[in-house]
Amino acid sequence: MSLTNEQYKKIILFLDAEMEPEEMDAFEEELAANPEMRAQLDFEQSVRNNFAQQHITNPADTIPSKKNAATATTTGKITSMRNWMAIGAAVITACILITVLWKKPATGPDITKANGIDTTDKKRNPIPIAVNVPAKDSSKPIDLTLLFKQYFKKDALPEDYPLFLAEAFLDYESGKYTTLQQLDLSQLPQTRGEMNAGSEETILRLAHYYKGIAFLQTNNAKDALISLNWVLKNNPEKAMLTKTQWYLALAYLKENDSTRATELCNKIISENENPIWVKNAKRIVDAIGK
Repeated sequence: MSLTNEQYKKIILFLDAEMEPEEMDAFEEELAANPEMRAQLDFEQSVRNNFAQQHITNPADTIPSKKNAATATTTGKITSMRNWMAIGAAVITACILITVLWKKPATGPDITKANGIDTTDKKRNPIPIAVNVPAKDSSKPIDLTLLFKQYFKKDALPEDYPLFLAEAFLDYESGKYTTLQQLDLSQLPQTRGEMNAGSEETILRLAHYYKGIAFLQTNNAKDALISLNWVLKNNPEKAMLTKTQWYLALAYLKENDSTRATELCNKIISENENPIWVKNAKRIVDAIGK
């Protein structure tokens, strides 16, 4: 960004000591925020200093104009301080220029070009520093509880179920699990036939199965294992067997028992009853790495 005429005039006024004290304060703030103005000021001051060195005169023979005398009276010590600061900045700039010129490389073949090295933008694009990132520790055991959270989702209720379980199942469906968890299965209604939808055997299997899922829903894996293992030991139908194995595997994940979780997942894979659970069981086995 180049300087405006107004900015350049301010630099000249400052060097000529023709600024009022309040103007100097504003100029200093603008100078601090504008590096180009600072550089131009240093350059102008250095030119004046070089000129002054070539034409040194006795201060006693120099008659100041009325305007300069008035300005000197107004600015006083502030003007003198500003001039000394400008002279110091000019000296520093001159030293830098001498250093740069002194270090200019001798003429000869350009080694950087010969080696294909691009040095045009070193400041904006510094050479990246290699950072050694520690390798992933494959021996670190996987967090089984995270696997549980990833794959657990409560099972939907069947379309038909015994009237005895209606209240507990409706609460389960609405997210109230204590009714089912506290259900007393010691006093079941009298039923006819084992295959009846309201038979004692059907009630017990459904109640224990959904009890287990309700306990998992409330992070009670120990009671979930009791209920689900009851179903597994009481000869459930094939569809319920696979579902029970699935939720038992998740319960063992919750209990950090990778061995039993893997065994149940492998059974689900070998039986190949439900493609979704087979796929998820394979993923769990792969994640556990057994």
